[in-house]
Amino acid sequence: MTMEDDISWSQLLKHPIATAEHSNDNNRIAAATETLQQTAHQFVKVLNERAMLLANSAQFDAALHDAAATRTLIPGSGIGYLCMGDVYCQQGHHAAAISIYDQGLEAVPESDPYYQQLQQHRMTAIANNSKRVDFISQLPLDIVITHIVPRMQPRFYSESSCEILYVSREWQERIFQQSKGLKFSFGEEANTFKEGHAQLIQFAPHVQFLGGSLLDVRLDELFSRASFSNLKELSIICAPTTPRLPLIHGLQMVADSLTHLSLYECPGLQLRDIVETCPNLVSLETMNVDAIVPSSSSSTYPKVTHLALHAISETARSQHDNMVDILGRFPSLQSLKITPMPSSSILSILHQCCPHLQILHYGLRSSFSDDIIDVHPNGNGVTFVSLGANEEDIFNQDDVIGFLHVHIESLEKFTFRGIMDANNSYWRLANGKVRIQQVDDVPRPHSRYARDPTLPQAFFMRLDSIMFTGPELSSCHEFILWMISNAPNLNTIRLRKSYFQLDIANAMINARHLCKLEIFHSWGNGGDEGIERFLGYHIETMGSGSTLEEVIIRVVNLGMSRTPWIRLLARLKCLRNLKLLAGSISEDCIPVMEEIGQGCPALKELTLGHADCGLPDDLFKSLCKHPNLECLRIGAESLSNDDLMDLCAFKNLKQLHLPSIVEDDMLEMLQDHIPKVELIDDDDA
Repeated sequence: MTMEDDISWSQLLKHPIATAEHSNDNNRIAAATETLQQTAHQFVKVLNERAMLLANSAQFDAALHDAAATRTLIPGSGIGYLCMGDVYCQQGHHAAAISIYDQGLEAVPESDPYYQQLQQHRMTAIANNSKRVDFISQLPLDIVITHIVPRMQPRFYSESSCEILYVSREWQERIFQQSKGLKFSFGEEANTFKEGHAQLIQFAPHVQFLGGSLLDVRLDELFSRASFSNLKELSIICAPTTPRLPLIHGLQMVADSLTHLSLYECPGLQLRDIVETCPNLVSLETMNVDAIVPSSSSSTYPKVTHLALHAISETARSQHDNMVDILGRFPSLQSLKITPMPSSSILSILHQCCPHLQILHYGLRSSFSDDIIDVHPNGNGVTFVSLGANEEDIFNQDDVIGFLHVHIESLEKFTFRGIMDANNSYWRLANGKVRIQQVDDVPRPHSRYARDPTLPQAFFMRLDSIMFTGPELSSCHEFILWMISNAPNLNTIRLRKSYFQLDIANAMINARHLCKLEIFHSWGNGGDEGIERFLGYHIETMGSGSTLEEVIIRVVNLGMSRTPWIRLLARLKCLRNLKLLAGSISEDCIPVMEEIGQGCPALKELTLGHADCGLPDDLFKSLCKHPNLECLRIGAESLSNDDLMDLCAFKNLKQLHLPSIVEDDMLEMLQDHIPKVELIDDDDA
């Protein structure tokens, strides 16, 4: 005889079928069953009452447990289904309640005393589940349009449904009223503007930003279909087949409101076509547009404060007078970007052409949105300068020195990526100072500049960040030494590893406010001795008084054979942020990581690798003992489950940033141990 482990309570309440009769046992069995049924109904009644009391006390899990027990005891009764559905409704889970009510209506007969209540409660749940509370219309208007809608920043597409604009009329009106208006894109390959683009046409009066790509379509056909009266920003990528005159006509149709324009790959267009058609432009960015301005020298465009001319022709940029003429047409420029770079001689007259200039990118393309310094309406002098892009950009040393001295009182950030040509220079650099060459036939450049750089008061007092990543140290060694030696308030230095010669390292030691160091280790030999000298000073001499708080190392392969000085990082007592941005980290670095895990007492943030970095096994075991590490960023392609388990052993980790490929169960495990776990894409790593 076997015993059933799984006992159905509902079966216990049914009258058993007697196969034999003994005395009066059948009657007694029936009476016992009746007693069980009455007891069960009384038990269910009390259980149901307790479930509702628990739900009223917000103990919903316990209430649902009692409701489930009720259904188990008497599955043919509607009381259990009604109880469970009502608990879900109290939680606001109306969809779940509807599902339970439906199950009850199928399981119990219409004669059940709770059947009608199930129907009524189901209808109420359906009505409540259909309710939508429009919080936006209940909030103050200024709060919505100033703080809520701008944070959403949705970009709509001309053929998309734009669902957010149809939530309610109040919601739509508030989106329209926010200061930045609507952002729309008409796609990457618009093939016609004669038809389609229904959403864009419908909301045209509220569109302030519009972008997309044109092939052989007419821009004026789009703008003739609706009034784009508030369009402020337009960004278009053209093609050789894009018709020129319809493009100009289209610009003319929105010129009254247009203040920001970006045009890329428009070889048939000229600069004068744009500035004459759009008189209200404040910002203009072009690529492959002919740099030709009106022949009349009286035609100037003082409203333009931001100008970017990319991929200008060799003919245009090689003619000094032509470039001077172009820049002179924009006397109010605050930000200027030119690529490829024209002759460095332009630097000598730039302050005359553009007296309000504050940001200069000369040779390296970058979007205006990438500027790390904001322009100031009443600013005086250049604050941010980026010169050169590669070894093809050659600068005359006199031009650069003279230009920097014009802006010596305003310069805050400086980047140099080119080649410095000191041949036939009137000024020479030696031991961190500017000297005059003792050559009779070298012309004096003094008259082009505001002051003589050989004067004793030649310090860049506001300069706080410099970056040198050019290809050759020999051409700019003295220039780097001069800049570092004469910038007493530097707090950030970014250098290629091979530039760390001993004299440059000694100059960096004298930078008493230096807190951030970034080392580029992509090519070139040398620099190890200088780096060890610099780090050794902060370890041995400065000790706990070191100002160095952040170190960034960019290298293809991080290993002891190529970067033996990384062992010193573990001894920096004030280091708070360490970023090892490597393509791979070799196994021989594990002992160094163990030293970092036991040293660097101030370390709070650590970044290991970038994008698809390869990491050795057991790397995290060597770091997990660090007592103060709070934030860890990992740029590996993926991590093994063993690696993820090791991450749970970190004592005080509060933030963990991981590759996007992590299994759900492992992610849940990490979230149980670490307050904030974020998955990052390769682009963010």
